[in-house]
Amino acid sequence: MKPPDEHISGIATVIPYYIIAPLCFVIFQALLVVSVPDIHLHYFQPKLLALTHLFVLGWATLMIFGASNQLVPVIAEARLYSKAIPVWCLVCLIAGVPLLVWSFWAFQFTWITYTGAALILIAIILHAYNIYKSITGGKSSIITDIMLMAHAWLFITGTIGLLLLINLVYPLFPEEHLHYLKIHAPIGMAGWFLQLIIGVSARLVPMFILSRKEYANLLNITFYTLNAGLALFLIEGMIFRSFYGRYMYLLLIIIGLVAYGLYIRGCYKSALRKQKDAGMRQTFIAIAFVLVAIIMLLLAMWSGTGMQPRISTAFGFAFFGGLVSIIIMGQTFKTLPFIVWMHITKPNTLPELMPKDLFKEHWVNLQLWVYLPGLLFLLAGLICQQQILLYTGSVLMLVASIIYATHTGYVVAQLKNKQR
Repeated sequence: MKPPDEHISGIATVIPYYIIAPLCFVIFQALLVVSVPDIHLHYFQPKLLALTHLFVLGWATLMIFGASNQLVPVIAEARLYSKAIPVWCLVCLIAGVPLLVWSFWAFQFTWITYTGAALILIAIILHAYNIYKSITGGKSSIITDIMLMAHAWLFITGTIGLLLLINLVYPLFPEEHLHYLKIHAPIGMAGWFLQLIIGVSARLVPMFILSRKEYANLLNITFYTLNAGLALFLIEGMIFRSFYGRYMYLLLIIIGLVAYGLYIRGCYKSALRKQKDAGMRQTFIAIAFVLVAIIMLLLAMWSGTGMQPRISTAFGFAFFGGLVSIIIMGQTFKTLPFIVWMHITKPNTLPELMPKDLFKEHWVNLQLWVYLPGLLFLLAGLICQQQILLYTGSVLMLVASIIYATHTGYVVAQLKNKQR
């Protein structure tokens, strides 16, 4: 069902993100192939830092920004506060991300680095403000609370990231640089990505599978335990400069994830549409990677110094490549066709096409069955330190990213073709 016109964001606030982010994804995967000889080394090294920030900012966050410009008005039942802010956000990210990624790749930190980082932080602030004003102007719920808190953690992560860049040249912090990197990365992963995925999926999964019952109390548990664990971790790490309570904080986060898992299970049990299409199948596979990432995180925390760096890198790829990439790749073809359909459907007329007619489901299946084996090969190569596995995995993931980007372009092209 088409939402009210005031809840439909303008094309310029959404579609450009869906064009540029997949291109960044392909570039990331191509650079990953080139970087195979280096990625099994310690995680604090130029190419891996460059790849991580290209993935996080150029691919995942860029796509999330674009999607949320349409999803938030639907979830909050309100119009997007500003149509100009998303355009300026995109300009800042397009200008800032390449500058930052190049600085990490060359490991040279100059005015170019700080200009790029500042532009990215400006984009984060602008986007967070737009989302805040949009949500507060609409219907409040635990899902909107989760999304607002995720944006708060994104701002904290970005601010710490900028300070860390300055710290590389002009020392600001009393502890060694890696101490604060161990704060910056987890709060970005759990506070921004994990929490936003929880919030968005808590709305989209029941909607797509037609759940008859939703268990909001479980989401309340997730919200409070996840944010309590992150806040305590941040306070101890930044103020007391230690991580003695890390197991307790991790336990709080795991409790929140278990509650979220029970919420998804309850939605599925009460669903009228239990037959999963390609997009939903990828969503559930991505959610399963949360467990894989937690197991690798525990192994990294308990392993010896010889194994710890490689398992930590594998954990990062399991989280970003498994949870984040797979869920974005799957949900793209649940959201983008619907967004295009809303713009090509004329008011007060019977639509000639439906969203499912605007994409190819077998392409969605193909991208998964190329990408997933590639990711598993890559993880095995990182843990076993076998370059043949790393090359096999990274090449398969590159092919999958090209399939995905081509398919995304095909869906966007429907917008132009059908409007003629």
